[in-house]
Amino acid sequence: MQEAFTCRELSLLTPLGYQSGDCGYCKLEGSSQRTPNSRASYYVKSKSLCPSHYQLLVDRGWRRSGTLLYIPDVARSCCPHYTIRLPASEFKPSRDQRQALNRWNRFVLGERYIGGVNIKYPKSRSSKKQDNNTFDFLSVIHESEVGQLKPNLEPDHKFEVTLEADNFTPEKYSLFGNYQQHVHHEGPEDISREGFKRFLCSSPLHRHTGSQGQRYGSYHQCYRLDGRLVAMGVLDLLPHAVSGVYFIYHSDVEKWSFGKLSALREAALALEAGYQYYYMGYYIHSCKKMRYKGDYKPQYVLDYHSGGWDVLDDDMRALMDRRKYASMSRERARHPQQIQLDKPEANGTDADVHEGTNVVESHTDAEPETIMHPVPTEAYMSGLSLLELGMPGTLEVSELHNKVDLDSIRVYLGRNNTHEMQDLVQWETGAETDKTTVKGVIAEFAACIGPDVAKDVLVDFSRG
Repeated sequence: MQEAFTCRELSLLTPLGYQSGDCGYCKLEGSSQRTPNSRASYYVKSKSLCPSHYQLLVDRGWRRSGTLLYIPDVARSCCPHYTIRLPASEFKPSRDQRQALNRWNRFVLGERYIGGVNIKYPKSRSSKKQDNNTFDFLSVIHESEVGQLKPNLEPDHKFEVTLEADNFTPEKYSLFGNYQQHVHHEGPEDISREGFKRFLCSSPLHRHTGSQGQRYGSYHQCYRLDGRLVAMGVLDLLPHAVSGVYFIYHSDVEKWSFGKLSALREAALALEAGYQYYYMGYYIHSCKKMRYKGDYKPQYVLDYHSGGWDVLDDDMRALMDRRKYASMSRERARHPQQIQLDKPEANGTDADVHEGTNVVESHTDAEPETIMHPVPTEAYMSGLSLLELGMPGTLEVSELHNKVDLDSIRVYLGRNNTHEMQDLVQWETGAETDKTTVKGVIAEFAACIGPDVAKDVLVDFSRG
């Protein structure tokens, strides 16, 4: 059973606010209709972050890139980002995923080794029948690793997978450079050590080991073939989940479907180490190249309005095709009689349906709604607080009043100088919906991170 996790260190978050920008997924899709500033997110920066706080943020729709954390405006962005998660104990690899794993194992082990095993360690007829009818996921995932080999038999290659601290090494940087050039077609001038450190080695998450040996924090899962680093997964290990941040591989092993192998390996880590879920990052339904994440089943999609989770099935995909932004809870509220939808995941949140009035619906079957600043640029340039814009995943003003004590949120001013917001001279002169005041900045910040995180973190206004 998963042990309880308690933060030993403080989380420091600096609000950066709501910002618009260009969409990389439109570019990935090769869209000729791409327009500048077609996506938007709310951002914070973190010097120090407790894994339990980040778990809460992830379950509200947040992700991180280095020390930058963000939650996308799914209602206005051209390519809505849906948080998805896979219950580790329910995962069943598909046929092509099993084939990719078996093909890699055969390459590493070689026919001579496999033939030797069949001769020296023959299986009974019943064992062979069982192997043909079942797939032992965890056994097969480790089959070609050095520590699992049969004695006195030599494989064609030596394969090792280790979980290491997310520290910078020249070996990792070299792999990153090869990946960025061959996969993302960047030039050498676009790749730097500082950029690599900032992106994949600068996690603000605290690394801890729990009393039961469970790891928390950010790690590099390193794949070495014959002693050479050929692939690396950047992982965040959280109280309830293995969260994949990024994955890189060398062009020499591209033909072995390392994208599939890494996802299988990370799902296996979650299952073996007792993490309940495996998070693959955002599911981008509008980008065909990003839909592969839905092939790892069963995936559940976070509903930014209700806080619950719905299975990513044909009904959900059809809704994503039909709506600019899909929310099952809103769909149930619109059509309680006509629509037949799967229930949310049993252990999801039973939060009330968040029926905002500003979510964009551009389809003919949508009910009439107030459309306020339907594109990111307009929303950003309006200067309005997210409390007024109604971004999915954020608290409304009434919820903020009921769930968050803004006066008691703590602010960090450096050198162990900590105060409550109500101690600040300008605090009472501000308005919650005025982004030009301290109170407005903090209200928007609290609405985005949610009540559970807001009561525990320090807002970092220091420069150190």
